[in-house]
Amino acid sequence: MILIGLPAYNEEEALGRLLPDIAAAMEEARLPYRVLVVDDGSQDRTAEIAQACAERVNLKLVRHPQNLGLGAAIQTLMRTALQDLGDSDVLVTMDADGTHRPALIGPMVQKIREGADVVIASRYQPGARVVGVSGFRNLMSAGAAWLFRTLAPVRGAKDYTCGYRAYSAAILRRMAEVYGTSLTTESGFACMVDLLLKLGRLGAVVVEVPMILRYDLKPGASKMQVGKTVRRTLRLLWRHALRGGPEARVSTAGRRP
Repeated sequence: MILIGLPAYNEEEALGRLLPDIAAAMEEARLPYRVLVVDDGSQDRTAEIAQACAERVNLKLVRHPQNLGLGAAIQTLMRTALQDLGDSDVLVTMDADGTHRPALIGPMVQKIREGADVVIASRYQPGARVVGVSGFRNLMSAGAAWLFRTLAPVRGAKDYTCGYRAYSAAILRRMAEVYGTSLTTESGFACMVDLLLKLGRLGAVVVEVPMILRYDLKPGASKMQVGKTVRRTLRLLWRHALRGGPEARVSTAGRRP
């Protein structure tokens, strides 16, 4: 079973297009799937759109009564996934704004089947392309990726911030055993970096596939507050790499042989 998790905040326009695209991609790939939408306190018709699409798409909706941030939505998504998935199943997370194309789910799941624990849809692999993002934003993303690869390397990873990932349910369960309910302590976009660094501490096998990021398909402006995200990400880097946060002290005694 493939569970496709969509954290969503005010995505009524994009979600109505994305969910049928997911269904079509999964049918073409002949993969059994279910969609989990976590509505993070949207003030528009995001929840209504998801419920309407449930007539055509195998979908479950979980709602936060108020906006708690991407980190909280990802935690809800992963905790819900662990209740539903067996160790041989796969969780795929992707943005609900239409910038991540569902046709890549099949190749990512195949990498999990081949033995990877985590598969990242990467902007930094040969064949990748970013469409509709300013040169300055691209430069910032590339600089951040270089900084993390240098100071807090995770073997196999080049793209630390992309939310389009596939996880084996087994590695998520292992992560939950070690970190409990605190899968990520970050409330914003830095949560994706936090998750990856923790998975790296656990020795997860991480691989990447090239992604075509279609930012030109995103309706409306980005919800990311660049300055705040940069500050939180730098603090996260300091905690993990330079001071040695609690993740650095995960005992090997608790690991599975």
